Amino acid sequence: MYYPTILAVGCEGWGPMVGVSGDSTGAARRSTLYRLIDTESSDDGLRGALADYYASQEDFTVESAQIGDVAAIAIWGIVGKKDRADWSATFRSLTGKDVNVSNRAAAGAIFIGVQGGPYVVTYGMGHLLIDPSKIDPGFGLSFSIRSIEPDYIRQVTRNILDSRARVDRSTVPGGQSIRGFGIEYYGEVVSRLAGTLGSVSMTFNKAQPKKVGIAAADSLKIPLGVRPADLIDDLREITRVTQTASPVPELGFIDQIRALKSSNKQVSQLESKLARAIASADGGPLALTLPAECEEHEHAANSYRIKIATDRYEVVEDLEISHVLSRVASLPVEDRLDALRSGYIQMCSDAEGRDKVSRQVKAHKWLAFEAPLESDHYFYHQGRWFEVGDNYLEFLRSRLDEVFARPASIPLPKWGSGWAEEEDYNREAAKLIPGGAVCLDRKKIHTKQHPHGIEACDIIGPNNELIHVKRASSSAPLSHLFAQGWTAIDALRSDREARNKLLERIKEKGGSHPYDPSIKPKKLIYGIAIKKDATVSRKNLFTFSQVALMRAINALENADVDVEVVPIPQ
Repeated sequence: MYYPTILAVGCEGWGPMVGVSGDSTGAARRSTLYRLIDTESSDDGLRGALADYYASQEDFTVESAQIGDVAAIAIWGIVGKKDRADWSATFRSLTGKDVNVSNRAAAGAIFIGVQGGPYVVTYGMGHLLIDPSKIDPGFGLSFSIRSIEPDYIRQVTRNILDSRARVDRSTVPGGQSIRGFGIEYYGEVVSRLAGTLGSVSMTFNKAQPKKVGIAAADSLKIPLGVRPADLIDDLREITRVTQTASPVPELGFIDQIRALKSSNKQVSQLESKLARAIASADGGPLALTLPAECEEHEHAANSYRIKIATDRYEVVEDLEISHVLSRVASLPVEDRLDALRSGYIQMCSDAEGRDKVSRQVKAHKWLAFEAPLESDHYFYHQGRWFEVGDNYLEFLRSRLDEVFARPASIPLPKWGSGWAEEEDYNREAAKLIPGGAVCLDRKKIHTKQHPHGIEACDIIGPNNELIHVKRASSSAPLSHLFAQGWTAIDALRSDREARNKLLERIKEKGGSHPYDPSIKPKKLIYGIAIKKDATVSRKNLFTFSQVALMRAINALENADVDVEVVPIPQ
């Protein structure tokens, strides 16, 4: 397949020319480059990658062109409003001055049908002239991880999985090693890199080696030749790097997990799979999960308001996936996902659903789903799609298999059939643990650092082991358990007030447990049971639950805390 390329030149902040000589040989301009997908390199194919809205406007001109020996399409015009700027009325109200100005900006793009592309060069607001569904997602990152110098990274932008759509951007103007940004291999999606370009053969360094900066995401900001032949040579070199070069070892992990944009062609196919799973009797590989923004309120939730495909909400005390799926069962299959995106689920602290403790969270964000597509693996979590590479899954699985194989220092008893609630299990398990343990389930500690309270543990073991227990209907809700354990350790290790409050909770239970608040916790144990499975293992955890567990383990071990995962037999 040919991938068309879009090149955007003259971007703000990048400066004009690099390496200009008398006859312009070796001249290059910092430019923004896109690559296209599902686009033929013919004249008709390139025209098909134009954004219809602008290509059909009278203010825009579209003409066939030639860049060296390669066919191209050029488009240019004005983007913006012809009428007054929308702030004109406010300006007049405040000053009494009637202003007659409008917001307009020039835009241009050259679509170039070079093999390995097509590629597009954009000018000004030219990126708006590309059909978003034709942009190759992650193209710039794919080039950068194969060409950038890992010890001279200036900026990293990353999305954190299992968080409130959090985006973290770190900048070091002088550049530093990628390791200095503290990126975790598991559970972080790098969406943008900026740094120093390594050894490539391009126009800007033909005369002599030069160090230049690039920035990469879906697009690539890089110096490109300003003469036709030089530009085509540069595009072919970029194609060579992305298609044949191996990622720099320190950066290879970036290619292993990435968020998909809504315009990605795989999304429609994946959402068809998700819609069919929603329509099935049991949901198939579909599970209920707790949205990250609701995690801090879970302890207070005693009921849930559900408003899906109806004008009125209903209240349930224990939320199950059947409560979600049943409410869209009467709708056509193709409408069910949209109904979940319009509906909501809200946590309440009372059984009647009157006292709200969370905001209304769209119902689709409460679902987790995994699906293979062709040879790739994807998962849906927090309302977003992620692609997971084979190497990522292999490393993740082998690491967790090792964790599950560790012998339990405190064997946890079977979950008896008479213990309906976690509190029942924790109370009885504490009695059966040799050496003396204390059940602290639902005994929260409140500090200045955590005014809303945290659970230090469900059971504290005889040697101050913090034991966190969860029995779930599926592996989906376990992400909260893993985050809860890390939160407790972080609070108890960094805050003496938290340790003293924990001692108070232990004393309230009576007995003679030897807890010493001057000693920071050294071991955390996750006790896990899943209702439908006799024994928990890595294999029956959802991928995103595996990611959440691995993130917690890495954070805990980096804090010098031993971690055990103990399956609780049913």
